[in-house]
Amino acid sequence: MRLTDHSSMGDALWFEVGEDLGRFSINELCLITGMKCVGSTHLPLVESRLITRYFSTLRGVSREHLELQLSNAANLDNDDDAVKLSLLYLTFSIPLSNANSVKIDPKFFALADNIAEFNDFPWGVLSWEATRTAICNSVENRVSSKRIPLKKNDKVHYSVAGFPHALLVWAYETLPTIALKFSSNYEHAIPRMLSWTTADNVKFDDVMSAFTEVGEKQPKGFVMMPTEKELKDPWVARLYLKNPSVVPNLPPKTPAPPTSSDTNSEWREFQKEI
Repeated sequence: MRLTDHSSMGDALWFEVGEDLGRFSINELCLITGMKCVGSTHLPLVESRLITRYFSTLRGVSREHLELQLSNAANLDNDDDAVKLSLLYLTFSIPLSNANSVKIDPKFFALADNIAEFNDFPWGVLSWEATRTAICNSVENRVSSKRIPLKKNDKVHYSVAGFPHALLVWAYETLPTIALKFSSNYEHAIPRMLSWTTADNVKFDDVMSAFTEVGEKQPKGFVMMPTEKELKDPWVARLYLKNPSVVPNLPPKTPAPPTSSDTNSEWREFQKEI
């Protein structure tokens, strides 16, 4: 399994598995995580009360600073501020994960002061951008390490920011042989990542072996499709049905996925248009 270059087909990442291609895009991220993946991420530059109150002596606030502040409840004025700072900490630890020392844009602290607006913000858009960039950078670093001979005892390290867990769930959803070997599946849940649990003590050699063999048993044309129930979510419906530019044409190598009973008639009509 490897990332392949299909830059002419939009923002999606395409992975070559055996003789076929699989798509990981903002569409898949939406189905997997349930995050809002449509809408503008523009935020006005305004002064943040939270920064002024708790981090005024710092030149920038990182996740590490948030953790230190939250570790002592006596440092906080009230429970509301504890909730707001906790939301920021969780957001930049999971869907927008990065190194502890990376500074968080002050605009997000101002956003956290309004819980309703914070919850309605399209975090999925930012999570997808961060995840896609991190995956592409990791692949590029791997390629570069092959071009430049490493010194003795040097190792190539990978750090995938954004929401790498979504990519793991994508593998379970689209590669049956991988799912059967390393995970357990529960009844279909929304979002889909709630349906899966990874087995304990997974070994690297076993993972590499599984991906080497997966091409032989992989069904052709694996692109995740929304179910009727998922399409009732306005965010999912808008992403899949109202914004054709988000859904690139499938590459000639990959046949269009067959229409199934769990996709509605509107989706089938949309398929004809693209």
